[in-house]
Amino acid sequence: MFVVALMGLFSSSFIPIFAALATDKSAQYGRAIGEFWTAASLGYASATLIGGVLFQFLDPVYLYALGALFGYTGILVVSFLTKQGLTIAKSSIRPEGYWSLLKQRNVLILCGVSILALISSSSFNSFFTIYLVDSLSGSRLMAGLAATATTVLGAIAFRIVGPLDDRIGRKPMFLLGAVGYAVYFATIYFVTNTVVVTILWTLPIYPLIQASAAALMSDYTSIADRGKGLGILESAISLGGGLGPLIGGVIADATRLQSVILFALAAALGSATLSQLFLKEQAHSPQTLNSEHVNPAPIK
Repeated sequence: MFVVALMGLFSSSFIPIFAALATDKSAQYGRAIGEFWTAASLGYASATLIGGVLFQFLDPVYLYALGALFGYTGILVVSFLTKQGLTIAKSSIRPEGYWSLLKQRNVLILCGVSILALISSSSFNSFFTIYLVDSLSGSRLMAGLAATATTVLGAIAFRIVGPLDDRIGRKPMFLLGAVGYAVYFATIYFVTNTVVVTILWTLPIYPLIQASAAALMSDYTSIADRGKGLGILESAISLGGGLGPLIGGVIADATRLQSVILFALAAALGSATLSQLFLKEQAHSPQTLNSEHVNPAPIK
């Protein structure tokens, strides 16, 4: 467990940094965030595919060695690109501390509804393979294909959702994601056809939540606090993603998996309702981007 936690720490630490870099040079935060998560999703998908194939032929020790090799390669790439591509502009705005950001109403509400949305998503989706294979008598091959399709469609969805965040608005897209989860869980509660359930599970709803929340946090923070703000958001999302399976497991042990679907439905409806009532969009203009910057400086 410690090793897994340590790996998660290192693999997730880059997210707020590169997400902040993505929004540094563009006033279209939605598009920038979407492109970042598209690239990250493709990286996750390819790594998962390579690891799965090699696991069939090699000892797991070699996979850890391969992961270390990729990690050291990443360090070298970042070191060489620091002065060229990985630059962030110095800001004339005085940065705030973590506590000051956490006291802001918009930040707290965004983190709260994101936690609830991720609890809804992960409480059942973590047990989807068990539900599909054991409860609906689906095949393991179908479950594996569904997992692959989810990752690929998610990468495509991030590329589409980002520009829509800029065009339609962050809050409407976030609401669409929360309502989408509610409709999804309500449907699979009544539908037991394995093909229909599998297709519904592969629908890329999560990018609507992830990309829109990141764009909102970018609106709420100046470039001086962008990394901290996105880090807080990712912590909240990870918290929701961790609490969901825990709650879902307790409910499944006490009752049955169908009850987990009802809980996920209730959490999705709660997230949608609270988002509609309390989540606020903040107007952002291209001029704001220029007024925040003084001179570009490499990250150190």
